[in-house]
Amino acid sequence: MATFMDIFSKRHDASTIFDLEFYQSEANKTYLKEIALNTVINFVARSISQSEFRVYQKGKLNNGETTYKLNVRPNSNQSAGIFWHKLVYKLLKDSEVLVVSTDTNELLVADSFTQDIGKDLYPKTFKNVRVGNFNYTRTFSMDDVWYLTYANAELRQFVDQLGEDISSLYTRMIETAKRNNQLRATVDIDATTALDADSTVLQKYLDDIRNAIKNNSVAIMPQMKGYDYQEKSNSQGVSKESISDLSVLQNQLVDTVAGIIGVPPALIHGQNEKLESNIKSYLKFCLNPLIDMIEDELNAKLFKKEEFMSGSQVKVIGLNKPDILELAESVDKLISSSSFSPNEIRERLGYEPRVGGDKYVLTKNYDNDDLKGGDKNEDRG
Repeated sequence: MATFMDIFSKRHDASTIFDLEFYQSEANKTYLKEIALNTVINFVARSISQSEFRVYQKGKLNNGETTYKLNVRPNSNQSAGIFWHKLVYKLLKDSEVLVVSTDTNELLVADSFTQDIGKDLYPKTFKNVRVGNFNYTRTFSMDDVWYLTYANAELRQFVDQLGEDISSLYTRMIETAKRNNQLRATVDIDATTALDADSTVLQKYLDDIRNAIKNNSVAIMPQMKGYDYQEKSNSQGVSKESISDLSVLQNQLVDTVAGIIGVPPALIHGQNEKLESNIKSYLKFCLNPLIDMIEDELNAKLFKKEEFMSGSQVKVIGLNKPDILELAESVDKLISSSSFSPNEIRERLGYEPRVGGDKYVLTKNYDNDDLKGGDKNEDRG
């Protein structure tokens, strides 16, 4: 029996996975729901896994061990991209995710855990933490882990209650496909042969035919004297319609999940219509809130209150990075009017500060004084 992950290991395009072999048991009737969930969640996880995590110490960029862990190698077995992909995937799929640190300061995403929720006035604790095949016997405190939750009641309802209607629809589709693709055959037995035939010989002959058809794309039928095998296949050609129905249903499910999570469905399907507005919507309603959530947890766990207040923090720069070409005119006005220094603008755009960029510049177009000549520079830092 194929498992869900076997689909992705054997096929490159999940949208083409509709072989009827995957729908022959009750357990396989949830595939389209799983595919829809994984298609959208993986899309979001890939987006964040491409981000850069910048660590600032007292307002200045620091390229120390923490930066290395967040951007290059969180642990000895995973790259940063794989680590963050798994973290975001579990956050969206399970509505929560736990990251623990080993004695050697390796960051690991827990595959399963239980938490003690009975301590409202004290830090929560986490037990039975499992990472891969390793089970921790120790108890982790909330202060020692990263713990993020994703409160999306609609997504939980979709995951938990998609249920009977979809399963019933799958069943009807599969039964229709089976009927219209079923191989029917008869075996004519000569009367004199039938009188002499051993029932076990006849059964073996029929089993050989069935197994040959079932297990081989090209089946060679054994012929026996006195037995005439004839196929009575139903070839009404309805199978393609059933597969088309499954494809439409999958797209509808993808659209539903995408809408719940905040991803414009057109981006999932690779459509370029209204691309710019769809990207802005994706950043505003899906990606940026997740990035803010990750930043808040990292800042809370990596820095003490005094450190954060003095400018120590983690900033996530990724697909949410503004397009400087689109903002060029606005940037020019903000700097030229002395409203912001170049480095303040660079920080907002996700770029490192430059030497001399803390000075405020007021051009003559914005200078109300009767100054002659060039621009007036002010150092308001």
